[in-house]
Amino acid sequence: MACRAPTCSGGLRMTARRRRRRPQHAVGTNGDEMRHHASPRLSANRILHAMMIYTMTRRSLIRGRVRLVIWLVLLMLVSGSWWEPVAAQDEETIPAPPEITADAAFALDIDAGQPLYALNPDERLAPASTTKIATALVVVQNAELTETVTIVKDDLVDTTEFSNMGLAAGDTLTVELLLYGLLLPSGNDAANALARYVGEKLPGGDSNPPAAFVQAMNELVAELGLENTHFVNPAGEDAEDHYSSARDMAVLGGELLNVPSLATIVATSSYEGQSVGPEARVYVLSTTNTLLGEVGIIGIKTGITEKAGGSLVTGAEYASNRVVTVVLGSDTSTDPASGYLISPARYDDTLAIIGALNVEYDWIDPASVEGLEEAMAAWQVTLGEGPDLVVPAGEGTVDFDLRLGPEGSPSEQVGTVVFLVDDRPIAERPLYQI
Repeated sequence: MACRAPTCSGGLRMTARRRRRRPQHAVGTNGDEMRHHASPRLSANRILHAMMIYTMTRRSLIRGRVRLVIWLVLLMLVSGSWWEPVAAQDEETIPAPPEITADAAFALDIDAGQPLYALNPDERLAPASTTKIATALVVVQNAELTETVTIVKDDLVDTTEFSNMGLAAGDTLTVELLLYGLLLPSGNDAANALARYVGEKLPGGDSNPPAAFVQAMNELVAELGLENTHFVNPAGEDAEDHYSSARDMAVLGGELLNVPSLATIVATSSYEGQSVGPEARVYVLSTTNTLLGEVGIIGIKTGITEKAGGSLVTGAEYASNRVVTVVLGSDTSTDPASGYLISPARYDDTLAIIGALNVEYDWIDPASVEGLEEAMAAWQVTLGEGPDLVVPAGEGTVDFDLRLGPEGSPSEQVGTVVFLVDDRPIAERPLYQI
């Protein structure tokens, strides 16, 4: 079968039908969304219909196994509840990635919410410039892209020591142009300018804008439930108590990709913008991410310091889903020509993980699961939008349970479909009355 990993252009390995989509219905975090449709009363017609369909299904539906969970309907008569959330993936079942030089790694399908690989995923490590993912998120939460920032001397950095976008004191740039300078050439000067400008708007920003900004970064990671991340500066410079983990960085990378303006920036290999002040300076910016441009790669952010080693957060598309891969602490070396620290290993590590994902996992359109279309037609329900199913390759047939409540009005949610492999639930989607 043809390779369908990013960096392969030969098509998709699965033959299941696929369509481009993103999750639009939050399902199953606490059950409230679905339970509010449930009722302890069930019409006689619905019960009779259930018995008829169950009989029909057992006799004639599907070469694979289909199980219509009638006992859940009966349970609803007693308890008024018909849905239980699919259990999260057992941490011990997340496989290790192929052999790499990185100290830690994590691969996460951000659309399916499914971890795919883990190596020391919660170890606290120096994140270097991948920190700027969080910096960008705080900026777009607190400023419009069209707002303007006048650069001051304190924003500038030693260009022989730190990555930069070449800012000049007195220039006036839009927030958007500074974000390009932050995320493409990984400009520490852009990080400083944005933290100062946005920090002035935040609580405590009157006296110390950069500190207020960093506080907002830490509030962001707390809101996301990231327990192994703490920042002390917006640029990712090595410092005591400045750390993150591969798992946390994957979550932050997913958050960035869900912001369209930021996703556009990190998918850009080069950009030319002009300051809006009278100086009208042209800034020509290029990404530090050499993987960008490979088939399927959609960003995100590089990082490197002596303490951190090489780091890379990468977004890649698999069928309809997006996978964020993180490597922290990859091997480094010194470029003999420039004397700069480099890390070709971070790209090799990432490509090894991306290639292995294509071999060890399949992405399947839920609507293509055998027998589901007939079963839904029999119940007069339709499948809600959602990501592709992620299934370990070679683990067997994807089966499903239809879990239905009372018949509802057209477009009303009336149940869920739970997908299983070897009796293990792997995902669920909402079902709506036709």
